[in-house]
Amino acid sequence: SQEGCTNRAVRGGVCIRHGAKQGKECSYEGCANNVQNRGVCVRHGAKRRECRYEGCSNDAIRVGFCTRHGPKHKDAATKD
Repeated sequence: SQEGCTNRAVRGGVCIRHGAKQGKECSYEGCANNVQNRGVCVRHGAKRRECRYEGCSNDAIRVGFCTRHGPKHKDAATKD
């Protein structure tokens, strides 16, 4: 861990800011980008999915929608 860092450790005792990697890396030789689809990053062939919200051209993150138009936190759906 980094001295004085209060972020949550992700891997190897460090946070993302201090060197932990999220997920898998692209399988293309020499590329350290995160995998998006089928083992590769967008630069090396992964297709981007566009948000299904009418008129929005952002990348879809979850269930076909971008962060702005997709479902909110899981807990929000169960609250009255």
